[in-house]
Formats: sequence, structure tokens, C-alpha cells
Amino acid sequence: MGKKTLQFIVTLGLLGSLLAGCSSGNNGSNEEIKQLKQEIAALKEENEKLKQANGPESEEHEAAEKEALAEEPEQTPEPDSGLAAELNKAVTIADFAEFTVTGTKFAKIVKPSKPGTFYTYYEAKEPDTTYLAITIKLKSLLESGKSADRFADVTVKYNDKYEYNTFSTIEDQGGADFTYTNITSIEPLKTATLLYLAEVPTEVETGTSPLKAVISMNDKEYELIIR
Repeated sequence: MGKKTLQFIVTLGLLGSLLAGCSSGNNGSNEEIKQLKQEIAALKEENEKLKQANGPESEEHEAAEKEALAEEPEQTPEPDSGLAAELNKAVTIADFAEFTVTGTKFAKIVKPSKPGTFYTYYEAKEPDTTYLAITIKLKSLLESGKSADRFADVTVKYNDKYEYNTFSTIEDQGGADFTYTNITSIEPLKTATLLYLAEVPTEVETGTSPLKAVISMNDKEYELIIR
């Protein structure tokens, strides 16, 4: 509380006491009451001026704080990195999924594991390109079905700097065909075979530089060393 406000309150208290005295018949206090009333009026005026002077400053400060908060970028959790995935070794993410990388291969044409009479296949049609196919068996540990394309994302990194995105497909009819992951749900405790395909230059296949896949799943990142 400011000094002026305190003085204003004390003066009001004195005036109240004097008025109480007047009601008891003390007429000699009239001059003092008049003087106190003038002082109160002056303090009121000064108090209003102080409010007006501080008001805009407080509003500006509050507006600046709100603007600063609005400008702060929204924080998103960083995925856990440094985790490893190994070929044919199961990885369990509690209450989410269990997955095993069962194979990686380069191929110009990628077919399902047990092609039927009619089946879908993928062909790298650009010159000097091929597919790197990463096969993952995935068991859902969720309580309800989840779209197959939403379990994981896979990125291929060559020579520790060149990155290639993948798209996914899922085996159907026991491996006789492929179907789309975005229209296929993996139900609780069911296992599915997914392939993540990256179209890469043939240099990635024939070169000797480091090659790895980064599997992002449920805010965790697993590195699979291919070579």
C-alpha cells in the first residue's frame, strides 16, 4: 500500500473520530473537521491522479506478458533416441506393440512373401534406383484396433547424412498379396507383417558407407544398423 493511500485512510479515521465527538456536543472541533475535509479532498484528488498514472502502465505490462507467452513456441516432447533394434530380436513397448525386424533387402521389384495367382508388387521405375525393403512383424498390445500406418515411421540414413523417407505396405491373405496400411487395422494381440520401402539410388546398395534405419514408434527411436 502506498504512503498516500495510507495517509488517506488515517485521515478518514481521524475525521470519523471527530465527527463522533461532534455528535457528543464538541462544537470546538468544527474548524478541525473543516480542515480535515479539505485535506481529504486533496488526498482523493491526488489518489485518483496516481491511479490514472499507474493504470496504463499496468495494462501495458500485462499486455506485454500475454504477448510474450503467445510468442513462446509450443514445446513438443523429444523422442527417446539411442535405442537399438537388431535383426530377428523382438522389442517390446509396454501397452503399445511388440515388433521384430525380420529382414532388409535391396530389390528393383518387391513382391509379397508368398505371392498368389494375382498380387500387388512395387517396382522402382526411375533409372539407377532400387528399393530398400525393411520387413517388420508387429504385434499390437493396445486395447483396441489401430490403423496399421499409425504404428511406426521409418527413415533410412546413408553415410550418416543422406536421409530417405519410406512408405508402408502390409501383407494380406497370409502373405499372398499386399494391401494398404491406411485401410487396415491391427486388432489387439494380432500380429501383422509390414514392409517399409525407401526408393534409393543404386549407389546406396553398392556403396560401402554406413547405412541404418531409424524406426520411430510411440515417441521412441530405434536404430537398426544395416551395414
